[in-house]
Amino acid sequence: MYNLILTLHSWGRWLALILAVVATVNAFRPLPQGTERLPGRWWDILFMFAVDAQVLLGMLLYLRLSPFTLAAMNDLGRAFHNPALRFWSIEHAGGMLAVVVLVRMGRVMAMNARSGSVARNRRFACFALATAVMLMTIPWPGLAHGRPLFRSIDRNLSFLRNRTPIAVPIGNSIGAEPPKTPARSW
Repeated sequence: MYNLILTLHSWGRWLALILAVVATVNAFRPLPQGTERLPGRWWDILFMFAVDAQVLLGMLLYLRLSPFTLAAMNDLGRAFHNPALRFWSIEHAGGMLAVVVLVRMGRVMAMNARSGSVARNRRFACFALATAVMLMTIPWPGLAHGRPLFRSIDRNLSFLRNRTPIAVPIGNSIGAEPPKTPARSW
C-alpha cells in the first residue's frame, strides 16, 4: 500500500507542477477588453484539484504510511537534528500546506476584488508564490533528502507481479521430455 500511494504521489507532483505553471501564466494574462471576468478560470480549478489530490495522498503518507514521518513523530527532538527527518516531517509538509493556503487565497481574493485588474494581480501573486513554494519543497534529486524524478512503477508495484517463476520451453529436441513447471502457490 505504501509503495502504491508513494508512486501515485510522486507522479502526481508532475501534474500539480504543470498545472501550477499553467495557472500562474494564465493568471498573468491581461483581461479581455470590455469585461471584468477573469480569463481561464478552469485552470485555477484544475490547479486546486491537483493540489488537493496531492494533499490527500501526502496526508495518507504523512499520518499512516511513511516510515520517515512515523520515526519523526516518535522522536521530534531527533527529527529536528536530522536533516532528512526534518525535511519530511516539517519542511515538506509545512511547505505544501502553505501551497494549499496560497492557492485558496488567490482564488478567494480574486473573486472578492473590486476590479478585474486587482483580481488578476492578486491571483497571479498567490499562484506565483504557491508555485515557488512547491518548487522549493519538492525533494529534487541531488539534495540530501532527494528522490528520483520519476519513481519506478515496476519496482514500487512489485507486489502485483507473479512471484513464482514459470519455465517456458524454448526448443525441444524430438523425443526429449518438456521441462517441468513449478506448481503455482496461489
